[in-house]
Amino acid sequence: MAQMTSQLYDYTDDELRDTMKQVQQDGLAIFTEQEYTEAQLTSIFKRVGECEAPGLFMNDPDHPEIFKVSGERDAEGNKIGMFGDGELGWHSNGNSRHQIDKILIGLYCVKGDPNTTLSICNTSQPYYDLSEDEREYYESIKIKIKFKNHTMYSLDDDDPELEFMNKNRGSIRNLIGVHPHNDLKYFYFPYHFICGAWEGKKKVDHEPIIEKLIPKIFKSKHQTHHIFQQGDMLFMDQFTSLHRRTPVMGPRLLWRVASDYKRMWN
Repeated sequence: MAQMTSQLYDYTDDELRDTMKQVQQDGLAIFTEQEYTEAQLTSIFKRVGECEAPGLFMNDPDHPEIFKVSGERDAEGNKIGMFGDGELGWHSNGNSRHQIDKILIGLYCVKGDPNTTLSICNTSQPYYDLSEDEREYYESIKIKIKFKNHTMYSLDDDDPELEFMNKNRGSIRNLIGVHPHNDLKYFYFPYHFICGAWEGKKKVDHEPIIEKLIPKIFKSKHQTHHIFQQGDMLFMDQFTSLHRRTPVMGPRLLWRVASDYKRMWN
């Protein structure tokens, strides 16, 4: 995976659109040696589409599009960011939401930890590795998704982040999705949150499906691993990738932004 050092805020619209095409195709793109203020970071995403800005405790009050990803706490002991310091299992943005429109995620490293690794798995390539019979079978499967605590990660009962997660009422989705901007097919497979399955209209046990797919999807050839350093900028498409994180060992801080692609493509 090539890593680029040119400053994204200097990109023309055509150059930015080409970058987003790469993200959609490969599941990710990595830029290094970036230097952004909060305003510069959000301006890049606003050129791409509409940003998520719920105004929660982890959002920057002056730039509500920015979510802080950190395990650090303020002087009163309150969390300043989301996801804490623990291990994060495979997931993507908005897994248990009824509608997922903020497909693009960006993570900008303000403060890195050399002992923490982010892994990204392309979920489109495994589909095209399948036989025709396998593709036909998995395209017949629908799955039920619902957030479950103590699976992908663990939150205390009084954690404000848990309240935010529990508001998501879940959804039923096709196991094989079609990307709205390039027609690539992909596995929608946040398996920690899968709690039901149907083959056509027949309800089936979801556990054997999960067990069979894990070694097919999470092959090493489909994965990229990254250790954040200050100035790194990582883009991920939430349909054509999943990601996970090892435990954070030091004072790490990322700025996270989520958007759609509406201003690049209607």
